[in-house]
Amino acid sequence: MNTEPKLSLKIRIVIGIVAIPSLILAAMIMSMLIKQTEGEISFFEVVYSLVGVFAMYIALTGKKFF
Repeated sequence: MNTEPKLSLKIRIVIGIVAIPSLILAAMIMSMLIKQTEGEISFFEVVYSLVGVFAMYIALTGKKFF
């Protein structure tokens, strides 16, 4: 049985809401890659979208990583 403490529901909802803009950016980057119109995707945009994916994972699972 998993006995490690999880984040409260309120905190998880806030993290999920804050992660929405970076998830939209990740979707835009994926769309650009699928259409093969990479253009100028900066390193910061990729990192920002990955942080959003990680934040949404935390919001959905409630795991504490730090």
